Amino acid sequence: MNLSLIFIIWFGNVQSIAGQTSVGDIVAIVNYAMRVSMSISMFTFIILAFSRAKASAHRINHVLTVNVPSEAQNKADLSIEVTKGKITYNQVSFTYPAANERVLEDISFTADAGEKLAIIGATGAGKTSLFQLIPRLYESSGGSIFIDDRPITDYTLDQLRGSIGYVPQTPLLFTGSVKENIAWGKQHASMEEIIQAAKDAQIHDTIMDLSEQYETKVGQKGVNLSGGQKQRISIARAFIRRPKILMLDDSTSALDLATESRLLKAIQDYHCTTLIITQKIATAMTTDRILLLDDGHIQAHGTHQELLNQSDLYLRIVESQFGKGYPHAK
Repeated sequence: MNLSLIFIIWFGNVQSIAGQTSVGDIVAIVNYAMRVSMSISMFTFIILAFSRAKASAHRINHVLTVNVPSEAQNKADLSIEVTKGKITYNQVSFTYPAANERVLEDISFTADAGEKLAIIGATGAGKTSLFQLIPRLYESSGGSIFIDDRPITDYTLDQLRGSIGYVPQTPLLFTGSVKENIAWGKQHASMEEIIQAAKDAQIHDTIMDLSEQYETKVGQKGVNLSGGQKQRISIARAFIRRPKILMLDDSTSALDLATESRLLKAIQDYHCTTLIITQKIATAMTTDRILLLDDGHIQAHGTHQELLNQSDLYLRIVESQFGKGYPHAK
């Protein structure tokens, strides 16, 4: 555009000196050229915007529509639902698409209906990957997963995911009111259900202290809330679904022990199978059993006391948080 303007001014100057055009005509041509150039530039921006929108829509579609093999979808029974929430892993292995190294290897365990199971392990041990196989965000590479003693492929995605309350490691809040963020977990949720879910998630009192209470606007990604507040709103969103399976992916890390204790106690009223990924031994000790993962393998599985007696790795984790000479260590 700048080169075009330089050419017009240079050529116009030559024509003006020769007496073949006037300065006013040159100014008019410069203005017209700038308008045309700006229009072309805006057209280019519009094309880029459509290209970005198409790419974004493709990524969103990839997230919302899991690539489940058609034969697995055909096996789904529309008449069955998750009623108890019992979870069984039978020699399950998993490798991410386009990767060569297995993230999970020969995972076998059972979480009985209504049981509370803690999953602990170092970063990269495969804890979140284990979670993502239950709602079929990914398909296992080997072995079988059962829900209520039925293969997970017997359920449609709507039936399966509708019975799960999943709180990810990073809280996902959107621009809108606190009420809308909680109600996103259940269509047509009543105000009473929203308040009860907030109370059980230990966030109700905090909401009532906000300027507009449940109508308070949440900034993008919850920018105007603390980490603990965002986690508890995400947990309330899961609670409002009244799920048969509740999965908490290190989603109480920003809570103090007293608040976390009240939250875990409130979960008992939901009569659901609860899986908790945590780095805190104090949290794991409140569960029925503990699953210790290391490098994609189950290293130990049992109660807190059983793991103290069976696993040196678990003992080292306990001592790292409570200090050496832990009174219940072997």
